[in-house]
Amino acid sequence: MNAASPWGEIYPLKGDWEFSWGNLYSPNTGYMASGQYFPVPGIWRDYSPEFTLQGHGSYRLNIHKTPEQKNLAIYVPRIPGVYSVYFGKRMIFANGINGTSRIDTEFLAHPNSQIYLLDSLDTELIVNVSNYRGNFLKGGIRNPFLIGDMDSLKLKVIREMIWETLLVAIIFSVGLYHLIFFASYRKDLVPLFFSLFCFLVAFYSFVTSGLQYILTPELTLDLRIRMEYFCEACLVPSVYMILKTMYPKQFGAKWMAILMSTMFIFILSVFVLGEEELIYLYSFFMHVPPFYTIVLLAALGYAWWQKEDRARTVFLSGMILAVSMVNDVVWGLYEFYFLIPYSFPAALVGFIAFNSYIISLRFTKDLEKAETFAELQSKYNEQLRLNAEEKAKYATLVDQSMDKGFHSLIDQLESKESSDKSLSKLKNELSQTLSGVRDILDLMHHQGGKEELVEDEMRKFVLKNPLFSHSEIQTVSQFLRIDECLQVQRIFSDAVKIGARRSGESKIFWGKEGDSILLRLQATGVVETKEEPSTLLEADLKVRAEKLGARFFLLSEPGKFEFELRLHS
Repeated sequence: MNAASPWGEIYPLKGDWEFSWGNLYSPNTGYMASGQYFPVPGIWRDYSPEFTLQGHGSYRLNIHKTPEQKNLAIYVPRIPGVYSVYFGKRMIFANGINGTSRIDTEFLAHPNSQIYLLDSLDTELIVNVSNYRGNFLKGGIRNPFLIGDMDSLKLKVIREMIWETLLVAIIFSVGLYHLIFFASYRKDLVPLFFSLFCFLVAFYSFVTSGLQYILTPELTLDLRIRMEYFCEACLVPSVYMILKTMYPKQFGAKWMAILMSTMFIFILSVFVLGEEELIYLYSFFMHVPPFYTIVLLAALGYAWWQKEDRARTVFLSGMILAVSMVNDVVWGLYEFYFLIPYSFPAALVGFIAFNSYIISLRFTKDLEKAETFAELQSKYNEQLRLNAEEKAKYATLVDQSMDKGFHSLIDQLESKESSDKSLSKLKNELSQTLSGVRDILDLMHHQGGKEELVEDEMRKFVLKNPLFSHSEIQTVSQFLRIDECLQVQRIFSDAVKIGARRSGESKIFWGKEGDSILLRLQATGVVETKEEPSTLLEADLKVRAEKLGARFFLLSEPGKFEFELRLHS
């Protein structure tokens, strides 16, 4: 017989309750007295070896109140399994149908109301529990019933609901912030993995809170366990991905990646195992996270020892999270807390807040680096501009002086006797030298890359000449040196001048063919223009092909023109 609590206060109904194993209370049959008393909160696997993991039973407690305590009420907690609560013969709460086996035990829905007024001076509180559904390892009354002033109990429920809602909303908002942060600044993957970690923690906080019973009262017990198990199995891999991105040297080892990937065995089990098999595996899994945490902390401590940026602060926050996680693991396995209850969710919030600050510091540092780099890049670009101006200036001076000197020599040679073969040979060599120097000067003036020398010139020609609209021009100039690209450009120009400008359908192919790079021009029809003597162009084309070490084929007839240049890449 328990006396009611003083007016306006809340007390847990802790103590020894009468427990009748293997019997379920019914208003018709009454309570089957057993004469056995066991502590509540408690789970019956700890009461006696004769109580099996899966089973059913009834708890009873007599409550007495005084006439002055008119507003006294009882708060019904969430209990694993299917349970029903009676005030005497009146059932006030039930989340399903209590049965004596798995077949006749059925979960229906969690009632939203948890507070019930004690309307008589003497009340017999009876609780039926059947744990054939849900977590059968926790059969019994794991959380305490509360007694106290109804208004105080309602205020307590409201405060808990506000706290849980704020907790989920704040963590989710932090995750959303870092996801948007990553979307706008994709150079760093840490915000992405951190946002996924926040979403996971927010979902875990929702699943383990009373908020889910209000929003999803009909969600099955099996699915609730699977969601909770899934979140816990994903926590370690998500933290590993954050640390691997922050400290690739310490966390990028292949053995560590293989070790962390074994966690996916537990994640996969959420989707493939049956309800009972999953509960057994879940109970085994509770021993696993501390082992993985030791590995992560050891690597993080190594990063601290190697003086990695902010490794010490991350290590200390990780230690707090690890200790709080062990506290919750011990509670899950042995119903014992060595720290405050539910320290793990609180530590998770602190871990998220602290590491969010660290990520912000990383971003600030990256911005400072970016500003420094932009300043250096500006100075570098200015220096390049000055160098280009100087290069163009000297190239122009060389071009002018060379042009006068070489042309003066060539004019003198042309004034000599043309039958002298040695003079003709010297004239040709001077002309080739002049052409080679001009090529060098053109490269000095060129400000772009290889593609601008070759492919862009070909595409410009195709745009200006609709007859070449079916041409195929691949980007293969990266396989050539820049001086070779200039030679290809000159050869293309010579070939076009020799015979490609005709009135019929024409085509250019430039690209890879086997192990070679191929330039092929095909044209039909009558020649429209003939700007330069083809013999001089053919001679120049031959010289440039020899410089490239390439083979070429040229066919120029009144109605047909073909040219092919093959280079070994």
